[in-house]
Order: sequence, then C-alpha cells, then structure tokens
Amino acid sequence: MTVVDIRSIFSQRNIELFEVNSSYIYYAEEKNEDGHNNLFILEYNRSTRKERLVTNYTLEDPTFVEHLFAFENTLVLILENGSNSMWMIEIDKNNGMELNRRKVVCTGTFRSCTALDSEHILIYMGPDEANAEMFKRYSEVTGCECLCYMYNLKTNIKHFIKNPLIAKLGTDNIKQMNVHDEKYLILLDPFADEDIKKGYYEEQRWINADIRDNIWLCRLEEFEMQLEAGAENITKKCIASADIKALARYMGIDGDKMFFRAKEFRTGIEKICSYDVFTNSLSVEAELDIPDSDTIYIIEEKPFSVFSVKSGDGHTSVKGIINSSAELTYENNLGSFMTCIENRYVVTRKMTVDDKTKTEKQICSIYDSELDKSESYECNCCLKGNTLVLY
Repeated sequence: MTVVDIRSIFSQRNIELFEVNSSYIYYAEEKNEDGHNNLFILEYNRSTRKERLVTNYTLEDPTFVEHLFAFENTLVLILENGSNSMWMIEIDKNNGMELNRRKVVCTGTFRSCTALDSEHILIYMGPDEANAEMFKRYSEVTGCECLCYMYNLKTNIKHFIKNPLIAKLGTDNIKQMNVHDEKYLILLDPFADEDIKKGYYEEQRWINADIRDNIWLCRLEEFEMQLEAGAENITKKCIASADIKALARYMGIDGDKMFFRAKEFRTGIEKICSYDVFTNSLSVEAELDIPDSDTIYIIEEKPFSVFSVKSGDGHTSVKGIINSSAELTYENNLGSFMTCIENRYVVTRKMTVDDKTKTEKQICSIYDSELDKSESYECNCCLKGNTLVLY
C-alpha cells in the first residue's frame, strides 16, 4: 500500500480531489478573496511533492457549481447554477490554456452531467416552471422525467437524445470501462428499489407487466455516433437480466469483468456473478452466506472487492469474498470499515465533534493487521487502487 500524505499542503484549505494517477493528483479549491469567489484548479506532483496552479477563475455567479472531468491531456470544467444554461470549458492540462469555452443552453433546469470522453458530455435537464406542461406531456409519452442531451465540445453541437432508455437512466446508471484499449459503457436499468421489486414478486399473481432488471453493454464510439445521428435505437447487448422472480444489480468493474449481484426471491439465495466483456463469458464468483442480520457486505468498487463485515463485542471481523483473502479483526473504536488493502491494511473512517468548536471532523485510520498497530489522522482520505491519499 502507498500512502500519499499531502495534509501539510491542504492545511486549513477546502479542496476536492477529482483525479489521482500514478504521477499526479488534481484537485479544485474555492476561495472567497476580496468579496469574489475564485476557483483554483491545481496539480500535485507525486515525485517532486510540489503543487502547481493549472488555472483559476473568478466566479461571477456565487451560486455556480463546478463539475470537473480529467483526461490524458485535458480537463473539462462545467459551471452551472441549476438553470437552463451552463459553461463548458476545455483546459489544457499542461499549460492551463483554454482550448474551448462555450455557453450551452438547454430546455429545463440542470439535473446532472457526465463526460463520456474528452469531447462528449451527457446533460440531464429536469422540469422548470416555464416548461412544466411540456415535461408533463413528455413524461406521459416516454415515461422519462428528464430530457437528455449530448454536447460535442469540438463541434459545439448539442444533440437531443431520442432514445428513451438513455433519457431514463441518468448519470449514476452509466458506467465506463476500458477493455483491451476499447471503451465500453455499462448501462444499468433496474426496475426499482430491491424492496419494491420484492413486493411485486410477492403480489405477482395480480401483475401482468414485464417487471425486469437489465444490464446492457455497448461500445462507446458506436453509442456516440448513433446518438449524434439522432437514432432512436442504439446497438446494445443485454449481459444480465432478472424478471419479477429475481434481482440483478451492478456491483463494480475490475479489469475485463463487470460484477453484479443476483438474488432469487423464492429461495433467498444470493450470488456474485461476473461478465467478461472480452470473452463474453458469465461466471458465478461467490455465493453469499448471510447467517444473521449483523453481517453486512461491503463493496469497494475501485479496485473492485467484496468483504463480509460483522461487528460485535467491541471488535469488527472482516473476511474477503471477492478479490481479497483477508481474514482479520480490528477494534470498533477505529471507525467504520472502508476497505482492506493487500489483505493486511484496514482503512476506516469516523466522524467526531470538536469539543471547543462543536464542529464535526473526520478521522481516517490505517490498521496494520500483521503488526497489530494503527495510525489515525484528522483529515479526508481518498482511495485509488492501492494508493491512499490523506488530505
């Protein structure tokens, strides 16, 4: 495990990390200086341990919220205030120069966005007062609450998405993965929350609708080309599905594999399954054994791993289920389990209240199970692979 401690740089600073790679850490910081809100985008060099200002902006609108996406050579900054317009800014990572700056106007009020790559941005817009009736009719026809657009930074063209599945999903249900240098999208299409779907199963004799969870796979380049062409249908492959009798829910991505949880309502049996995008093979990785309600399963998505965690008698026991062979215990006073690295190092987190200021503060702890020693830090933490960043 590699620990990158950059707390000294961020002392008394409120920053947000948005990329951690093997060489650099990128983060954003907002400051109010002389009555102006300023946004700073900065880079930390892990080799030289020095900070560099990439670029900075004075935010004319104090209600602006920033969304930052990092790519190999560029950064994409989106500034929005919940209205129908937003600024799209493309920045050179090396010299901080603006490569593009556009104001994009859509119908409705901003809900969410995600960058599919360095050029294409998905934007979701919800109903506003001016367009309430139009959104109502749109929802009645499509079943979607939001309008979806794809904006191309290079061509400055905004494409309305006619495909109802993409409009329905939202940014949280679109995952990206890279397999043998080809980019894919995982589209998550769950019917409803687990309890709701189980309730439908229990009353299924009264229900005729096709109640189903689906997980779809598509190639990113093909996906973008079809949406830009205005296609109502996109080329996609169903890689996991469960009707009213069962459940299929995404868990994470690791290498060439997408992992999901499958549960049969009649027997209560739950399994962790994987789909290999390169070989198209479906496998059962583990069967979950839930002996009592005190056992929970913790999923660490990046890197993907699954742990069985049980607390009692002042201790928490951890057992690796997928991509981990850890088997250890630690004292509960260290906090809530986050993950276990290299089957040895447990990372925990807890919130405490400062007696003097009465404000909450976060404590991050690292427990070495082989040496039976722990270290605690009053800071935020971010995990990327086997690198833990303290800031």
